[in-house]
Amino acid sequence: MSAEPVLTDDAHEQPSTLAEVLPPDVWSLAIKEQQRVYHDWESQTYDEKFSISYDERCIDYARDRFRKGIPEGAGFGHVLEVGAGTGFFLINLALAGCIDGAELHATDLSDGMLEVCRRNGAEHGITIATRQGDAESLPYADASFDLVIGHAFIHHLPVPGAAIAEMARVLKPGGTLVIAGEPTELGDKASWVVKNATWKTFRAVTAVPGLTGLRKPSITESGGTATDEVLARLEHVVDLHTFRPKDVEKMARLAGLTEVEVVTEELTANWVGWAVRTIEGAVRPGLLGPRGAYSAFVTYLALHRFDDEVLARFVPRELFYNLILPARKPYDR
Repeated sequence: MSAEPVLTDDAHEQPSTLAEVLPPDVWSLAIKEQQRVYHDWESQTYDEKFSISYDERCIDYARDRFRKGIPEGAGFGHVLEVGAGTGFFLINLALAGCIDGAELHATDLSDGMLEVCRRNGAEHGITIATRQGDAESLPYADASFDLVIGHAFIHHLPVPGAAIAEMARVLKPGGTLVIAGEPTELGDKASWVVKNATWKTFRAVTAVPGLTGLRKPSITESGGTATDEVLARLEHVVDLHTFRPKDVEKMARLAGLTEVEVVTEELTANWVGWAVRTIEGAVRPGLLGPRGAYSAFVTYLALHRFDDEVLARFVPRELFYNLILPARKPYDR
C-alpha cells in the first residue's frame, strides 16, 4: 500500500519544452513546493490509483497495521493524522472502531488532499477537522493529542526525524505515536527489481503485433493535458527516502519517545503486490476486471500470512518491505 512510483510508458517520455507547458518550471521549485503541487494535482485520482477504499478490505488493513503496536482496548480523546492525504488511514481506523469517541484531526501539506479527506470522511459519517501544514513544523500546540498517527508519508519529507520530533511535541505525556506503511531500504531495493522485471516483461510481450493495444494509453491519448504530463513526472521526484529500521528507532528515541521497537512486514506479499500494481499501471484500463483484482488480493493475503507466520521467524526484519513504528511519550516530558 505504500505510495511508490509505478513504471509506465509516461515515465519514459519527455516533453519538448517544459517551461512552455507549465510556467513556472516545476523542476526549479523547492522540494516541498514540488510535493504540494504534485499532491494537489494527484488528489482527485489518488484513491483510485492506489485502490483505496473504505470497506472491509482496507478497514482490515488499517486495523492490522495499527494493532501491530497498539493493543485492543486502548482509548483516545484527541487524534491527529500527519500527512493524512485523502484520509485512508484515519478514516479506516475510525470505521474499524480503533478510535471510537475520539475527536479527529488531520493535517497535510496539500490542500487538495485535505479537501478529499474531508469529503471521504463526510461520506462515511466521520467529522474530521483539517488544517494545512508542514509535517516538519506542525501547526498545533504542544501536548494537544493522545494519539498521533501517519501512514506512508515520512519518506516524502526532506528531514523525517524533524517530523517525528514534531509528532512527539504535539503528543500529550503518555500519548501514543504510530507510523506505518514506510519502505525499508532493502525491501525497497528488492521490490524495485520485481517492478523493473515485470515492466520489461510486459513491454516485451506487448511489443508483439496485435498485443500493443493492451498497453495503457499515454496521458494525452487519454484526454489529459501537457500540464498533466509534466505533473505526473513529479511522482519520481517526491519519494525521497527508504529506511533502515534501526535508524527510525534512533529518530524516535532522539525525539524523546520510549517503548520504541520497529516492526516490519511483507516480503513475498510485497513482491507479488508490486508486480500486480506495475501491470495495473501499464495495462489498458478495464482490461483486468474485478475478478482479476480479487484474485490478486486473495493471493496477497495468503502470502501476507505466510510472511507473518513463517518467514518472520527467521528472515531478518530489514528484508521486509513495510515498516511500522509504535512509540510512546513518557509522562516526564
